[in-house]
Amino acid sequence: MIAQTHEKPARAGEELCSSALERAHPDAPGFAKSWTFRLRKGLVPWITYRPRPYRREFLWRYNWVKRYSRGLAVLDVPCGMGWGTSLLKSARRRVGLDIAPEAICEARARYGHLAHFMVGTMADLPFDDESFDIVCCLEGVEHVPVEVGTRFLEEAHRVLKTDGYLMLSSPHCRTGPHSGNIYHAHEYSPPELQRLLSRFFVIETVEVREVDVMVVHYFRARKPRADVLQR
Repeated sequence: MIAQTHEKPARAGEELCSSALERAHPDAPGFAKSWTFRLRKGLVPWITYRPRPYRREFLWRYNWVKRYSRGLAVLDVPCGMGWGTSLLKSARRRVGLDIAPEAICEARARYGHLAHFMVGTMADLPFDDESFDIVCCLEGVEHVPVEVGTRFLEEAHRVLKTDGYLMLSSPHCRTGPHSGNIYHAHEYSPPELQRLLSRFFVIETVEVREVDVMVVHYFRARKPRADVLQR
């Protein structure tokens, strides 16, 4: 049985294009910490921290992976500029993969002392079979065509150890079939993505969160011991 939970954070009051989401880093406008200065009763200086919705969700998703990654080998793809990969501090081995050389260059400059970063494609992961305990793909699969996404799931299955986990999240628009985000090649409906994942993995848990008009499903799916899944 699949365990499913649902959380509904406050709606964001700002918009952020997915190109920025892909290249998330602590200095980006949508992710930087926000502080507000005011005078209480016109006299007392008061500084308050205003959490940005996209920063909160970004940190939540990597904390979600971090909960399961202690002492394990983790692959983060696509890793963008490496901020998320660097947060997986409990992992024994951290590897970030992205198709953009400039993103990997930045990741190495910022976080190369914490993780290994390399250029590569989701459709052809440059790793040996059964190299990782966890493969995470957070807000990434919607940015590639369905055929590339399917190929990525095959590749994730290949590089995962038996009983290893794919931890994948993807958003869909609750007001229509597509959000209109030009960087999203395909926004999966939850049943569609669940069917696709079930071709390669056993889905164990699903968590659901919302921000603005987007609903994000978080799937934790295990590579079974025997290849008995219907392809």
